[in-house]
Amino acid sequence: MNKTNQEIPISNFTLNELVTMAGGKSRPGVMGECIAANSESEMQAFRFPSRIDAFVIGVGTQGENIGTLNLQEYRLKKDSMFIFGPKNILQIQSNNQFRAHVIVISPELLARINIDTKRMMPLFLQFGMHPCLELTHAESQTLRSFITMVEHELQSPETDFSQDILGGLISATIYKVGDILHHYLAEHPEVDSPVHNRAEEYFKQFTQLLGTHYIHERSVGFYAQQLCITPKYLTTLIKRISGKSVSEWIDSYVILEAKTLLKYSNMSVQEIAYYLNFPNQSFFGSYFKRNAGMSPSQYKAKQ
Repeated sequence: MNKTNQEIPISNFTLNELVTMAGGKSRPGVMGECIAANSESEMQAFRFPSRIDAFVIGVGTQGENIGTLNLQEYRLKKDSMFIFGPKNILQIQSNNQFRAHVIVISPELLARINIDTKRMMPLFLQFGMHPCLELTHAESQTLRSFITMVEHELQSPETDFSQDILGGLISATIYKVGDILHHYLAEHPEVDSPVHNRAEEYFKQFTQLLGTHYIHERSVGFYAQQLCITPKYLTTLIKRISGKSVSEWIDSYVILEAKTLLKYSNMSVQEIAYYLNFPNQSFFGSYFKRNAGMSPSQYKAKQ
């Protein structure tokens, strides 16, 4: 099979590629690991299903639009905050009426700047399945001001202090998002749920590994080995923190990718089967039907 002839519609962007697409120039160091803007140009990159290895945080400033995260639709509108993590499949409808202040941050930058992940990660995990949140107008204005400060610093000539200033501003922005999420949980205690730090860290590492390897590795043992724990212990931890088993998480990633390819690409079912590392079309068909309730051909025909 000649893979060069396949049409895989899911675009994969690095942060520098997104900068270039938005009309900017790549910059070295921390200045090239973050985008902040209030124009629609960054969102235009996501008119088609796209996967970017970065965190996207935004707040709507005008109009309404529909965003799709992993085939689940969410309404984006004025004074709504949206948070999309790396390696998710994102699509934003083309809409000239919608505006947002957006910040896009590489995972490497977040890992280097001084953020207390033990405090912040539980908040972000709790909202992982609900990436859009309505803000008060005051909260919206405050978050927009933080993103605007980051934008101004990125557009300014670089000095000896630029990287330190930018790192501080990004940290402050992340903490402001955490403050908003914390306040929301205080006002809506039904959303809150206890998360143990150790299990939470394993869950974070597991989802990172899964986002990288799910096409080629579908065994629980592989992920347990990467985390240096037993498959039984990994399954117990993941089930406790997420309500889903490791196998269910693996299947959900594979099926999501398969559905996206069936819906948006011109690839045949056989090509998709080989792309997703199944030994043959029949095996893929059985796997898909077991998890999706219909055959790949039936799903494709419905789209």
